[in-house]
Amino acid sequence: MSTQNYVSSSPTHITLISSVETTTSPGQNNIQMPSTMQGGSSGSSTLELSQEPTSNNIISSPTTSNTNFEIIGPGNHCQDNPCGGDASCVNLYYERICLCMEGYYYSSMKCFRGKTFPGQIVVTVTDTSDLQNEGSLAYQDLWTEVNTFFEKAFVNTDYKQTVVHKVSTSPQQARSVSISIRVVNIFAQNTTENEMSVYNNIKEEEKNSSNISRYIQQDQCDYYGCENIHQDNCSNIINCQCKDGLERPFLQSPFCLALQCSEHCKPENNKQCLKKSTGELTCACLPGYSKTLNNNCQKCPFGYSGMDCEDQFQLILTIVGTISGVLILSLVIGLVILMSSKNRKKNIEEQNLIENDFQNLQLQQTGFSNPGAEGNLFPRVKTSASRDHQNPYIGQ
Repeated sequence: MSTQNYVSSSPTHITLISSVETTTSPGQNNIQMPSTMQGGSSGSSTLELSQEPTSNNIISSPTTSNTNFEIIGPGNHCQDNPCGGDASCVNLYYERICLCMEGYYYSSMKCFRGKTFPGQIVVTVTDTSDLQNEGSLAYQDLWTEVNTFFEKAFVNTDYKQTVVHKVSTSPQQARSVSISIRVVNIFAQNTTENEMSVYNNIKEEEKNSSNISRYIQQDQCDYYGCENIHQDNCSNIINCQCKDGLERPFLQSPFCLALQCSEHCKPENNKQCLKKSTGELTCACLPGYSKTLNNNCQKCPFGYSGMDCEDQFQLILTIVGTISGVLILSLVIGLVILMSSKNRKKNIEEQNLIENDFQNLQLQQTGFSNPGAEGNLFPRVKTSASRDHQNPYIGQ
């Protein structure tokens, strides 16, 4: 059985970090992880707000300390190798990854406060059919490629972890499809890296990647929904001031969310207001429509339906129906040709029989035998006289 290297300290996950609920009590800093957090964890667990490891414990780069995992295929890896009480476990195809709350990274069975750099990358893939399923092989391959890319980009830094927030696919039909992935790269809390250095490292690594084509840096204040009042790039996300129209769903939420939809979010514009599990209200396109670059909703291409045109059932049904129709039509045409050929042959045989019977009937009425019989060209005529009627003058 073959083996493959995976880095367990750099998890990636499609999750809504803002769904984390917090509870505090005097003398303790405990954060309650929600039971609805994605990744297969059930119930809730208490997360200690551990201080960042001392300089003796800091791993400068998780990419230099890989652990060999035996490839055993799909299974309950979280049960076989749990993350511990500090993190949520996510079951992938070959392995499991561990996630902490927003702004924290996982290391040595604990969660530590880090510095976040949000952004978005564009990745070219050949198949998007199963990318929303974290336990699929397609998602495992995508996670490995994205994780490896950032490990190489930040190989000489105090990079800790990359978290995937959302994978957006397109209904475009092509051999290769570009998908958009929202990510957050987390570094040590006292890192010297900044937005510019992170961006430059990523752009440099793009030159060596054939599938990752573009990185779009996101402002940290915009990411958390805060106003950059103190010109500190919203480094203190808990105390930052929310933008107009945004609120924190609970007191210690790191995100400021829209708790009501705009007046333009209505069915007349092919839009609807949806409430997420975090309490955030978001304006989305109606089923059968997808969002355009100018934030409008247009009808899905032929064969696609559902939310964001992600349902390909109509396209598959159309293709299968077309192929079935062609096969049935070909079968009917073949049967018609076969029956027509048999009927034509039968008619010819019947016509020959009728002609032969009619000819024989005419010959019988004229006293002629079959023409050309016994090698004669002309029919024979009987010339012998009857014995019953003798000439009376003979013998006198």
